[in-house]
Amino acid sequence: MVSLKAVQQSNASIRSSIPGQVALFVGATSGIAMHTLLEYARHSNKPKIYIVGRSEAKLSPLIKDLEKINPEGSYIPLQYSISLLKNVDAACEELRSKESRLDLMVMCPGYLKLSWVENEDGLEDTISLRYYVRMRFTYRLLGLLTVAPAARIVSIHGAGKEGHLIESDLELRNNFSMRNAAMHTATMNSLALQHLAATHPTISCVHVFPGVVVTKGYDILAEDFWWPLRWMFVNMALPVMRMVTTSLDESGQRHLFHATSARYPPRNGEAKGVPMPHGVQVAEGADEKAGSGCYLLGPAGEAIGNKKLFEEYRRRDMPKTIWEHTLGVFERVMAKQLGQSLLQGKETLFPSSD
Repeated sequence: MVSLKAVQQSNASIRSSIPGQVALFVGATSGIAMHTLLEYARHSNKPKIYIVGRSEAKLSPLIKDLEKINPEGSYIPLQYSISLLKNVDAACEELRSKESRLDLMVMCPGYLKLSWVENEDGLEDTISLRYYVRMRFTYRLLGLLTVAPAARIVSIHGAGKEGHLIESDLELRNNFSMRNAAMHTATMNSLALQHLAATHPTISCVHVFPGVVVTKGYDILAEDFWWPLRWMFVNMALPVMRMVTTSLDESGQRHLFHATSARYPPRNGEAKGVPMPHGVQVAEGADEKAGSGCYLLGPAGEAIGNKKLFEEYRRRDMPKTIWEHTLGVFERVMAKQLGQSLLQGKETLFPSSD
């Protein structure tokens, strides 16, 4: 566990410890990721930040706020609706055309629904945003992340909420529920990031559960409720939750720490990032070894996760299996979008990640 005081001390040292970074924030026009973005801009030294969002109405005022917080930074909107993988590809292509490296990627897209919502890719939309979209960004930008001197991927979702996957139905076409979707996407995030940390040892991978933080996602969830229950949830339950849960401000500060502290080094052992405050040590990785490159974190930065489950899954090489499943889903979706007549082999199906 890392105290909030230590977090704030570390964050205050970012400007003097880390030179101007190139960063990408996905799902940051509201909620936890937006507050992380605001904290990142506030404490960074001449950052260059790309912000993915579908709405100019949200992006424009956010960028104005960032310019007020840190006039020395550069803030570039990438206006795309990332529910579809082709739009993720377009956002990545725009970024790749402008940058030769990417130091930090923070991802927090997603929302909650009680029932199956299929998008044009043929994927359940909430599952896609919480897993496949994030991994598509990661896959397409691996080349830029690999050449950065201290790259880090932060996926804000459900570390510690993993469980046994329904391996015959990873997309949950026959077993969908809100609970199963949350568990599957949390587990697959953790497994995929373990695979990436092992195969790309210069990149630090962090999967974090932010705790209960009241965001607009709860309002979207309430849309599925019967109207009397919806009224009670929005007007009675949510106000009480806001009083007893982690605030968005604190959550943003803590996720900035996860994104910048040397406590979470890459697998190659180089402790890059803001030097750790007194009493803070290198974190235990998902494999229970300190500094092993992939970190599953609770709200206070503590190591979290089902150790027995991951021991079993590592013995069975499930991190690699999940990554191969993910690439297979990408291939199927690209084939559906482009049409078989446009495909010219694997390079077309899998645009370069270099």
